Amino acid sequence: MPQYPAAQYGDRRRYLVKALREIGHRITRLVSNLDDDALGTLAPGEDWTVTEIIGFLRDSEREDLQALEAILRVDGSPLAERRAVAAVADGAYRHADVAELLWDFATLRDETVWLLQSAGSAWNYVGMHPFRGEVSVIQWVQEMNERDLDAMWRIQRVTDALRPMERPRAASRESRSPFEA
Repeated sequence: MPQYPAAQYGDRRRYLVKALREIGHRITRLVSNLDDDALGTLAPGEDWTVTEIIGFLRDSEREDLQALEAILRVDGSPLAERRAVAAVADGAYRHADVAELLWDFATLRDETVWLLQSAGSAWNYVGMHPFRGEVSVIQWVQEMNERDLDAMWRIQRVTDALRPMERPRAASRESRSPFEA
């Protein structure tokens, strides 16, 4: 039986768009629950603060949206190298307003999701990366999803590191079951 492109790739596309939307919302909720001290704290084993992670995500999302718009407009469009990580190394986010970074990221993410939902058959288009050669829309979006998951887990580790350790309570005599010795 022949495989039709819509049947072969349709679910993967929907999954990726849904993942981008939901992980973006999850990141927003995680960061919104942190205070200013937590935003500047490094979790054990981490190199970036939450503020730096959100700044990186915002700038990455801007780059990704521009790349996807170019690819979806013209198949074979040239793509620029991703540069967002350089801003973290330069210390660009140390004194940034996290609320503004988060708002920008969420707004850009909504635009990206809308663009991908309306892409139709342009999901088959590719861009020409200077070092990687042809990069398909689906490859680009998968990389975005992987980056988001990594960022989400990093932020979750900061949240977990700041949460006080909960100790199990010793059961008192009254709360024990009559069958326990």
